Amino acid sequence: MEKSSHTPIFTQHSISIIILLLSFSFFLCSLVFLFYHLANTNNGSIAIPAGKTYLGPSELQPEWTNFSPPTPQPEINDQSLFTADTSTLWKTWTGKTYPYAFSYPETLPLAGFPNDPSDSVGMSWKGKKPQEHILINVIDLSKNTAFTPYISTSKKEFVQNWWKQFSGLKGVSSLTEFTNTKGLKGYKTRFINSDGQSPNLDIFFEVPKNPNLMIRIANGIIDPTVFDTMVESVEWKK
Repeated sequence: MEKSSHTPIFTQHSISIIILLLSFSFFLCSLVFLFYHLANTNNGSIAIPAGKTYLGPSELQPEWTNFSPPTPQPEINDQSLFTADTSTLWKTWTGKTYPYAFSYPETLPLAGFPNDPSDSVGMSWKGKKPQEHILINVIDLSKNTAFTPYISTSKKEFVQNWWKQFSGLKGVSSLTEFTNTKGLKGYKTRFINSDGQSPNLDIFFEVPKNPNLMIRIANGIIDPTVFDTMVESVEWKK
C-alpha cells in the first residue's frame, strides 16, 4: 500500500503553543474580570496618598471674620440663656458691607460671614453653629420680589407679613413700635411658631433715608436684659 505524503496538520510543538496561548488568554480575561469587580465594589472612592480616600467635597463651611474659633466642640443642647454681669466689658461690632454698629458683651462669641450680601452676624456660644443662630442682618427689600411692594409702604406692614416666608411660622402674636437711644425707629415683634408658641423676640429697624433696607436683630438665647442693651445700641453710621 502506498504511504500518504501529507504531514499532520498539528504537530506536538504547535499544540503546545496553542495551549500556551489559550492559557495566557484565560489569564488576561481573569485579570480584566478581577479589576472590573474591584472597581464596582469600591463605592466610588479614589485612593490617594497616605492611605486616605476621597469621597467627594465636604460640606462648605464659611470662614469667619473677627472670630477665631476654639477647638471644635459639640453643641451643648440646654435651655440656659447667655448672660453677662456688670463687670463684663462690652465691644462694638461694625458691619462689613453696611454701616451698622452695635455693642455686645465681649464674652459673647460672634462670627461674621465673608461676602455675605446681608452682612449677617451669628452667635457661636456653647458650640452653637453661627449660621443657625443669626443675631443680626440687613434685609434688602429690592432683592426679594415678595418684599419689593413694601419699599414704598409702611415698614410696619412689612414686619407684620415677614413671617409668611417661613413654613415654621404662622402669625404675629405682638408688635410694638419704638425708637432706640440711637434714634432708629423699630418694631419689637414676636411671631407664632408651628407649636403655637412665641419664644423669640425679633427687632426690625428702619434705615434712615433708605426705604430699601431693614435691619433685623433677633434673640432666642440671650438674657432679655442683655439683649435690650444691645438693641438700644444699634445705630446706622452715615
